[in-house]
Amino acid sequence: MTLRICVFTGTRADYGLLRTLVRAVEESDRAALLLVVSGSHLSVEHGLTSREILQDGVPIAAEIPIWSGGDTALSAGVDLGAAVSRYTEALAALSPDVVVVLGDRLEALAMATAATVLSLPIAHIHGGEVTEGAMDDALRHAITKLSYLHFTSTAGHRERVIQLGEEPDRVFSLGSPAVDALDAVDLLSEERVSADFGVRLGRPTALVTFHPAAMDARDPVELVGEMLAALDSVAGLGVIITGTNSDIGSAGVRDEIARYVAEHAATADYVESFGNVGYLSAMAHSSVVVGNSSSVVLEAPLLGVPSVLVGDRQKGRPIARSVLVPEPTAEGIAGALRTALEPAFREVVDRRETPFGPPGFGRRALEIILSTTLPVPPRKRFWDLPRGVE
Repeated sequence: MTLRICVFTGTRADYGLLRTLVRAVEESDRAALLLVVSGSHLSVEHGLTSREILQDGVPIAAEIPIWSGGDTALSAGVDLGAAVSRYTEALAALSPDVVVVLGDRLEALAMATAATVLSLPIAHIHGGEVTEGAMDDALRHAITKLSYLHFTSTAGHRERVIQLGEEPDRVFSLGSPAVDALDAVDLLSEERVSADFGVRLGRPTALVTFHPAAMDARDPVELVGEMLAALDSVAGLGVIITGTNSDIGSAGVRDEIARYVAEHAATADYVESFGNVGYLSAMAHSSVVVGNSSSVVLEAPLLGVPSVLVGDRQKGRPIARSVLVPEPTAEGIAGALRTALEPAFREVVDRRETPFGPPGFGRRALEIILSTTLPVPPRKRFWDLPRGVE
């Protein structure tokens, strides 16, 4: 029997992480891939990153636009409701045996909700993590409770999923798919990155990605202003800024970034979306990674590039020694940038220092999916921790 595996991707970031699992499903004679593409992948404003999937030669089973273009909480809530409806219709038509969802975004919650309503088992990647400064923290745990299989990035995250009431024999610590992504990718040369994306490397360069976070201690527009002021205060530093995601409050952040780039044409470049390979390549050739993207704490340490985490959006994730976490002020961020650029600091950066395991996530996850009896409906019992265990 061939298992019909629906893999859902809603952003450029999660596609990069899902890539090796997608390939493993494609290459298996025991599985059939149903790739559902949605979210900012289909937004011209955010780079229409579905083109990267097509360039990879991966067949798309369904493209489902969901975002209206608004960036308020009201518009996000309305779009979320519409997304559940559209995803339910798509899943009913595709009739998969299992739905794979990664992470903690609104799109992922909508897909998990649709699958639950249709009694389809869900395999969730990157559960059990904590990001205190973002709405994503609550969404991630909600998706965990909707899911049947769980693939966590560390043993500690596995324990947290079990703490949420999931049976241990359905929770697997497989490491992060980011390790897979970096192990499999052929990075572009510095010259190729510069030529393909029109950016200036070959000098001290900060690669910057900043997304609005609804629960950060600071207003996102104020916080991005502090970060940009810090970048401006470091003499001789070139800056490459990538586009935000489609989260609540993105318009104000994008306006601040556009203003900065226009006023600093001699030192700042802007790229809406590098795509997965381009972004990792640009990161590898940068001096420091800055912002509040998960790549600051995940991919940057894996590539051996110092990074500066701005604000609370990733608070709670494992932090490598190469990641600096300053006070969220222009002065604090600037100080961290200067430290990250010092040759002595770069010496402490160790690519092997990662809690996220070895490569092979995609292959291991697929084997577990294929070897698990997936009940329909996916009934679960709540796993109570032994008394006295907190």
